[in-house]
Amino acid sequence: MINDSNINTYLIFTDLDGTFLSNDDFSFGDNIKLTKKLISLGHFVIVNSSKTFAEIHDLLSRNDLLLPIICETGGGIYLPKDELNITGQAAYDNYIKLFEAPKISDIQERLTEILSDFVNDFDFFDDLKEKNQEKLSNLRGNGLILASERVFTKLIVWRNNQERLMKLTERLKNNNLNLVKGARFCHLCSNFTKGKSMNYLVSYYRKLYSQQSFNTIALGDSSNDIDMLKQADLSCIVNSMGNKTICDEEIFSKSIKSTSPAPNGWKECIREIINLGDS
Repeated sequence: MINDSNINTYLIFTDLDGTFLSNDDFSFGDNIKLTKKLISLGHFVIVNSSKTFAEIHDLLSRNDLLLPIICETGGGIYLPKDELNITGQAAYDNYIKLFEAPKISDIQERLTEILSDFVNDFDFFDDLKEKNQEKLSNLRGNGLILASERVFTKLIVWRNNQERLMKLTERLKNNNLNLVKGARFCHLCSNFTKGKSMNYLVSYYRKLYSQQSFNTIALGDSSNDIDMLKQADLSCIVNSMGNKTICDEEIFSKSIKSTSPAPNGWKECIREIINLGDS
């Protein structure tokens, strides 16, 4: 176990699918219980996921959790109102808005123009038949409905080669837009990432709790977590099919890597860093 005796508080940023939740059936094992234990010890657990706010909020509320949320690959940052005793613009029940990137509707015109040269290279997830959506996402019924409530990103299913994908990525970058490749889909959005939003929130906490000493932990499993993992004091890679891109990067050679996939891999990483007693 890493010696954490000099650390007062951890800010723990976690991806969900393939990290906290199983990629196959979205089970969470002991991770909800461990999250509550971490909070009781004074640490902060922050969801940093490509899922929509609606999806994350549904998961947390069903398990009696109220956590800070970074949704849609960094597009929005929302904090629990009562838990942090802060004021701000109400965004959802029990949550206030700390940050929101430009909405996908605000960049739709620029996106449409750029994508017109790549129409044969991808499918919009929203345009697929429901059966294909279910197959690609492993979601059904209400899960698909919640996943469709996207505000900051648009999902595409890439069908061409890596060279074409890099051309699209470069074209978007030149227009101050972004393409983030996830385990299942590519996410079209404005110029934000999980790592940028993580740093924004860390800076906020350090101002809010100026007397507190924080270190950051980031847990992820695939390429859309790379920026977040790079920014953290301690990075944890949960074993999954999406690991190759991460593990090929030299910067992660000293990262904690779980032997088990999610959900057990998340617990394995946390226990490597923090003493949770018999939990």
